[in-house]
Amino acid sequence: MDPDQATVRVNVKAKGGVTQRLMRSFGANALGPVVTAIIQLGSVPIFLHAWGAAKYGDWLLLSAIPTYLSLSDLGFGDASGSDMCMRVAANDREGALGTFQSSWVLVTCVSFIALLLASASVWWIPWQPWLRLSSLPSHQAATIILVLGAHIVLAQQNGVADSGFSSDGHFATATFWKTILRIAEAVASTTVVILHGSLFAVAFTYLLVRCVGTISFVFLLRKMSPWIHYGIRYARLTTIRQLAAPAFGFMALPVGYALNLQGLILVVGARLGPVAVVSFATLRTLSRLSSQLIGVIKFPLWPELSRAFGEGNIALARRLHRHACQAALGLSIFGGSSLWIFGPFVYRLWIRNGVSFDARCFHVLLFVVVTNSLWDTSSVIPISINAHCRIALTYSAAAMLSLGLAWMLVTPFGTVGAAIALFATDGWMTWLVLRTSLRHVQDDFRKFVAAMFTVPQFRRPTLQAAPEV
Repeated sequence: MDPDQATVRVNVKAKGGVTQRLMRSFGANALGPVVTAIIQLGSVPIFLHAWGAAKYGDWLLLSAIPTYLSLSDLGFGDASGSDMCMRVAANDREGALGTFQSSWVLVTCVSFIALLLASASVWWIPWQPWLRLSSLPSHQAATIILVLGAHIVLAQQNGVADSGFSSDGHFATATFWKTILRIAEAVASTTVVILHGSLFAVAFTYLLVRCVGTISFVFLLRKMSPWIHYGIRYARLTTIRQLAAPAFGFMALPVGYALNLQGLILVVGARLGPVAVVSFATLRTLSRLSSQLIGVIKFPLWPELSRAFGEGNIALARRLHRHACQAALGLSIFGGSSLWIFGPFVYRLWIRNGVSFDARCFHVLLFVVVTNSLWDTSSVIPISINAHCRIALTYSAAAMLSLGLAWMLVTPFGTVGAAIALFATDGWMTWLVLRTSLRHVQDDFRKFVAAMFTVPQFRRPTLQAAPEV
């Protein structure tokens, strides 16, 4: 037998049990919300002070556009993660390596082709009049967009590596070092702003730090999981075809996220101008502080749910889903209530009267967070088994419709109209996702609702294949 084949067929158990892996993952992932809050709350006043509201609004608009290049991985980075976890749980490491290499080859080729096409076309677009930029002409805007696009293409390489880390029980390690990379990017870029650097200098700083981080990530994966290695030997066209449907579903999810997060920024900017963009973006950032905690719950569960389904352990998947939704709902309600009371004070302390506080818009955004937290957490069930295509496509369509709704509402209602459009989308998605997830984990809706209002018993057997309650 070939030595490489012997390596990938070795059955090495994932490090620790479910509870141990989850505790490590929750601990590492808990750094994410803290870092995000520090970065967002700390960088905004610095950027506003150094650049002013109009120039900072230009930065928000320009940085929103390259996010659409994230679609160039065609969703294969995420689809390969779920597939690899299920294969490793079924002791098929050779198949998992084939999934890894097939996804890496496709993502690398397509993303760099997309970047080349963008570099050829970005110069011909009149960015300044289209986006109503106040501080730079179209050709400088094109340069900044291209540099930020290269940053996103490099970030996609980290997404492929994540599949390898998660499948071999190293989700916590990957999460920790990705957080360190985000801190490094934020510190470096903020330093450039303090030193009165230009928008281009900040964009290039992001790219440079990401280059170093991506290379380090590759070497770390090789060290921790030697059986996972880059190459084309195990890449197969048949594997790509098998992953195509769930991958395109993962591609549709970023479309929806980009439309809701960045598309609304463009709509508000086009209808109301850069200052309104800063107002809406900062209000949404503050309202979503509790949402950062939801990711602490959702993402560590992803590989564990894939393993549970790969082993046929539906009871464990059902219990994990109930506990995750209960925690997400509780955190979002508690966080929203706290921000409803203290949000105005925090906002004025944070922005220092740079932008006026819009209470009506903020209150609607708090309701958005509650609905979003429930369906976003529940969506990890279909995502973990690559059965999320319908949900993803529906979300993208709903997000597109929300842009049209926002376009009509922002003129008579201002930024409140954009918040209402978000709430309509998330309300619809809550009904669809919960219905789908409960079917996959074979749960009854009434029992699920009752579990949401039951005090959980966090014992070790809770995360084992215990009889259904």
